[in-house]
Amino acid sequence: MSSQSSAVVVSGGSMLSARYQHTATLLANGKVLVAGGGTPSGTYATTELYDPATATSVSGPSMLTARRGHTATRLQDGTVLVVGGVNSSVIASAERYDPATNTWSAAAPLPRISYGHSATLLADGRVLVVGGVGYVTTTYVYTPSTNTWAATGSLNAGMMGQAAVLLADGRVLVAGGGNSTTSSSNHAEIWSPTTGAWTTVTSMNAGRNGHTLQLLASGKALVTGYVVAAELYDPAANTWTNTGATAVQHFTAPSVTRPDGTILMAGGSYNTMQVELFSPTTNTWSTVGTLTQSRVEHPTVALTDGRVLFLGGTTYNAQGNMQALASIEVFDVSATCVPTTCAAQGKTCGTISDGCGGLLTCGTCGAGQTCSASNVCAAAACSHNVCTSGSSLTKDCNSCTFSVCNRDPYCCTTSWDSICVSEANSWCVIAQPGCVVSQ
Repeated sequence: MSSQSSAVVVSGGSMLSARYQHTATLLANGKVLVAGGGTPSGTYATTELYDPATATSVSGPSMLTARRGHTATRLQDGTVLVVGGVNSSVIASAERYDPATNTWSAAAPLPRISYGHSATLLADGRVLVVGGVGYVTTTYVYTPSTNTWAATGSLNAGMMGQAAVLLADGRVLVAGGGNSTTSSSNHAEIWSPTTGAWTTVTSMNAGRNGHTLQLLASGKALVTGYVVAAELYDPAANTWTNTGATAVQHFTAPSVTRPDGTILMAGGSYNTMQVELFSPTTNTWSTVGTLTQSRVEHPTVALTDGRVLFLGGTTYNAQGNMQALASIEVFDVSATCVPTTCAAQGKTCGTISDGCGGLLTCGTCGAGQTCSASNVCAAAACSHNVCTSGSSLTKDCNSCTFSVCNRDPYCCTTSWDSICVSEANSWCVIAQPGCVVSQ
């Protein structure tokens, strides 16, 4: 069975390497800088330059430090600032890419180690870095002209994995993420560049993690992801208002603003491939296509011609193991496409994309089996408790593995090490004593 929509998602070729927890930054010359990330076997320092005009990638210069889970910010001079991340441990290093010379150079390191932070380009060209692992409250501003970091005001509540957006008046709104008591907070604060101070504002209606904020032409900010209800924040009234709802939950799917002001997001869980579009005119969402490949933690880039790129990320293979992706998909309202089939994709259950904006129903599993995240009949297994290190756990074990593996896919591929145990304690609801996950 197939249901067709009005727009399609088509192949954009492939990166040279499969990657997740990497960054993708649109450069002034129209190319996209793909940096770092990793696979289950390691973390990359390598980069690529993807050309949307030809759907091809070429190798770029390697970063000075391998990293995943970092931030990348295009500065006003066209260079790209990369901050923090993880390799064998959490790091503080920063570096800058110069498209004019195609080179990386060391930048002053962030004054603390960090990943899970946000980096926001300010109106004056500086960069505000907020939050991160450990739910730190200290925040810092980077000045490109002097290559220096300076501490600014402290958050009223620590956060990690929050969303951030520059408001029309130059202030910065941050909201959601995890803290010491929950993996999905509704807490929100605003930073003033004039005073350097943080002010707690009205909380969102729903707690969120793996979500994004986008500024609308009206001056309001749209938050979407983690739950189906989207919300609009009005800085003048200090209010959050539910506005429309997506058809499905998008957990770790970055939203982007297209040149016409509409906002697009896609995927974000191993069972969600819908592409959805928000219209600021009507405050409504519409499903405008489906991804061919399920993907999570995929950098999403809005091009100046209205197309949107989805680059890499993670999925599950037929054996139920998480794997990194090299494929790139493109949302393109002008494209044409030939639908595929369940058999051609090797899928035996669930609902998947037909590759052209439609959906295919591939059947149901027999007794004793479940439909895996890769749409193949299989059985999930949990070999040990999340509070004990050991072999990797599958994302489908319980709500805790789902939360941890969304944020750190390594825990579902290599081993459930001490970092994964720490993340479980930070992001999951655990009943004490005994460290048992509360379902």
